[in-house]
Amino acid sequence: MAVDGAANSSKGDGDAATWLPPERGIRCEYVARQISVKASYGLWVTAAESDAMRRVLTSCPGQPAYESPLAGAETG
Repeated sequence: MAVDGAANSSKGDGDAATWLPPERGIRCEYVARQISVKASYGLWVTAAESDAMRRVLTSCPGQPAYESPLAGAETG
């Protein structure tokens, strides 16, 4: 997701437990995409990050899951 320089700088390497987009209307999509990427690449999620993701997603039950970034990638 594209963000302006100031928002990107404020995020740094923060996860969902420490940083969410300031615009509440895109938080559901942001968290859903983050989960998709982490699941696809087998990345870890801290307990605090998992709790924050759950809190966000409970406010948007209609948020679709995103396809894995690895879908359709050739194996070799």
